[in-house]
Amino acid sequence: MRSLRSLRDDASAAKPILAVIVGILVVTSTVGAYVLIFNDSSGDPVTTGDRIRVDYIGKFDDGRVFDTSIWDVASDNDTHPKSLFFTHRGSGSAYSPMEFTVGAGNMITGFDLGVRGMSVGDSRTFKVSVAQGYGEMDSSMCVTRQLNETLDLESIMDKETFKATYGEDPFNFKPVTHLQLGLPAYVKFYDSVADKVVVSFAVDTAVGDKYRAFADSNGAYGWDVVVTDINSTSITIKHQLTENDNFNIRGYGSAGISSYDPYLKKMKPLHDFYVDSIDEVAGTFVLNYNPEIVGHELTFEVTILSRA
Repeated sequence: MRSLRSLRDDASAAKPILAVIVGILVVTSTVGAYVLIFNDSSGDPVTTGDRIRVDYIGKFDDGRVFDTSIWDVASDNDTHPKSLFFTHRGSGSAYSPMEFTVGAGNMITGFDLGVRGMSVGDSRTFKVSVAQGYGEMDSSMCVTRQLNETLDLESIMDKETFKATYGEDPFNFKPVTHLQLGLPAYVKFYDSVADKVVVSFAVDTAVGDKYRAFADSNGAYGWDVVVTDINSTSITIKHQLTENDNFNIRGYGSAGISSYDPYLKKMKPLHDFYVDSIDEVAGTFVLNYNPEIVGHELTFEVTILSRA
């Protein structure tokens, strides 16, 4: 499930700013972008009020594509590697040029400003700052965890908590798997009258055993955790993450974070995240539930196809 708004759906306000971009390579302080223009143009430059049709490719700084209007780009992962949350819309017929009115406030500000001064036939590559893109990250949507995590060997919980943690109803001696960490466990004791479940990790797990954490079957591959210690009271695991994994791993799991869904018109629990801010010295990492385009500088490659 894609957790970000596409360019077609963005409703960020675009404030009219007079900007004239001329030449092959221009540094535009208003837009905050380096602009590369390929001229094969006709007609007057695009300005506020013009309705235009464009093809575009949106990328992160590392070159991964997060959105595009072009089927050949969407379907070619070798030449155009995709971001963690890139979602294919379907077949080629689902991809078409985007149409919008410049200055109408339907686009992120940096994109709206970036196409001004272009003419039909022009292609331009420009960067959009965080401020003129999708804004800063919401720190409340970031959850810090320890790379080395110790859990009680046995824990007591009610049925509702058990089901949220293990994904099924309890009964005595039932083998289960921790939904987030992938660790095997079993129900040592369940009292339905007292609403009490005793869960134990004291199964056949041994030091060095490896499990898959925060994974699902819909694109969140998660990462490995390795058991590093087991004693009579606790079990310790180490998340197999390094700083090279920042913004490169997608996970799935609840952390009690919700976001307002404008389509459902209500708060909706979030489960999709990416791994961020891995600090091997401090021994911490972050589950970032912000949409991946939020808080990042973006690069767009845009071609003006027509103007009404």
